[in-house]
Amino acid sequence: MNIKIDSLIPFDTLLTNPEQVFSVVEKNGKVILLKDNKPVYIVLKYNAETINTESASEKQNNNTLQEAMKIVLYEADDKTMHASKLADEIYERRLYLQKNGKKAQYTQIRARCGHYPDMFEALLGNFIKLKEKQNNGGGTYEETT
Repeated sequence: MNIKIDSLIPFDTLLTNPEQVFSVVEKNGKVILLKDNKPVYIVLKYNAETINTESASEKQNNNTLQEAMKIVLYEADDKTMHASKLADEIYERRLYLQKNGKKAQYTQIRARCGHYPDMFEALLGNFIKLKEKQNNGGGTYEETT
C-alpha cells in the first residue's frame, strides 16, 4: 500500500478540524489516523469498484484446500493435474490461501489427497486425479470406476 506522508494525520485533527481530514481524503483517496504516532484507523474515499473487488476476493478465500482442488481438477483434462501445477492454479485464481497469505505447497496438496481418498486419487509422478461421482437418483453419490 502506497501512503503519502500528508495522509498521516493525528486522530485529534478529526475532532478539531474534520474538514481538513476530509479534504485530504478527497485529494489522496485515504487518510491514516494516528494515535501516539501509531496507525489506528484508515478513512477511505468510497469507491464502488474497490468495494466490489474486495468482496469478491473475500468470497474466493472462503474455500478449503480440498474444495479449491476439486474446483480446479473438475475443469482439468481427464480431471488430473500435477500437484505443483494444481497448487499454482489454485493460488493464481485465489481459490485458497494459507492464513499467512501464501500459496499452498504441492506437499500440502498431496497430503490433502491422502486425507480425502473418496475425492482424490494420487497417481504416479505426483499427479492428482479427481474421482468422479455420480448421482444414483436417491440423493446420494457413488463413485464410478
